[in-house]
Amino acid sequence: MKVIDFWQKSLEKEVLCEREITKNINYAGKEVIDLIGPRRSGKSSIMQLIAAQLGLKKNDFLYINFEDPFFIENNSPLVIEEIVAIFREYYNPKLEYLFLDEVQEIEGWEKTVRKFRDGENFKIFLTGSSSKLLSKELATLLTGRHKTYNILPLSFAEFLHFKKIKINTPKDIILQEKKISKQFLDFLMLGGFPEPVLHSDQQLLKEYFYDILQKDIMVRYQIRERETLEKIAIYLLSNIGKPVSVEVLKKTYDISFALASKYVAYLQEAFLVFGLTQFSFSLKKQAKAFKKTYAIDTGLANAVSFRFSQDKGRYLENAVFLELTRKKEKIYYYKTKNNLEVDFAVFEKQKVKTLIQVAWSAQEEQTKKREIAGLLEAMEECELKKGIILTYDQQDVIRIEDKIIEVMPVWKWMLG
Repeated sequence: MKVIDFWQKSLEKEVLCEREITKNINYAGKEVIDLIGPRRSGKSSIMQLIAAQLGLKKNDFLYINFEDPFFIENNSPLVIEEIVAIFREYYNPKLEYLFLDEVQEIEGWEKTVRKFRDGENFKIFLTGSSSKLLSKELATLLTGRHKTYNILPLSFAEFLHFKKIKINTPKDIILQEKKISKQFLDFLMLGGFPEPVLHSDQQLLKEYFYDILQKDIMVRYQIRERETLEKIAIYLLSNIGKPVSVEVLKKTYDISFALASKYVAYLQEAFLVFGLTQFSFSLKKQAKAFKKTYAIDTGLANAVSFRFSQDKGRYLENAVFLELTRKKEKIYYYKTKNNLEVDFAVFEKQKVKTLIQVAWSAQEEQTKKREIAGLLEAMEECELKKGIILTYDQQDVIRIEDKIIEVMPVWKWMLG
């Protein structure tokens, strides 16, 4: 078998940008480190950064990309063992670090990973593009023996770093405010997938969309109604920030309720879309409420639906959702007793700690009244004195009786 050159193709690309996630990864112990996220979000580059942070040189580690065509005909966990054995024989008998990229492509991979984890002195890093497949197998076989880190496309801070705009102090933000504001609009339209950001190439985002559908859903689950799945995916990406009813999908595409539910679940498992639950103290009511849909990336949603100019406020909302998700906040959307909506309720220890409204602009009187009314009522119900309205470029402080509403640009909020 031609396995001798895998490590020679390995991780030799130029490191273009530090990623925030690498600062949070705990390398200590023998636990397997799994990096889970959508295709093309930079997981392989993060492996490269990890190798650099650990001070590893060529032949100190073995990297295998399981999307290599070689594994189409050699799809067996025994092949992994053979590659490792050959590497140890010819290059480094004391190999300690394994990097396994898109490991879900190998059937039964988890058995070999567990074997290496328990029987060898290996530190194992793996990546995967399916939340359900990996989480199910990891939970079953590696319980207590792995640490999971979710990888999303670039944050706005990382996007600026890619664009070579340095933000080290609050003064840097003030001095470059106009430039940063313009870059934020580009960030909303282009998104945070690294390659499209580097080359300003929206066509790549379309390719990513179809790649995810094809490889992570259609092939894996042997989908027959492929056109229907694609239409549902485009529908969801064209309606970000809106409640989605599976019943509507069922009627629109003339399929069963069970199939519509399954397709939405597949799209979520492949990290193409997320569902946000409405908060309620009644679990029954919470379960019945429609979930709001958000995209993995505003640029990808824009490339597929071409709706940015009509729905730019929702793209702004989607960017806030992703930032809250990146920060591992526990979030819901909130409806008051009078059915007024607040976009995000951030929870801590079973209590709402922050309420956030998102609007492209709060200058128009009607919009301002609507956003403030919902926020004030929710603040009263949640016993909060302060709320936030995030906009594209406005900044203000609104005081109403004993309550304060801070209005600020999303990008300033993101940069802290």
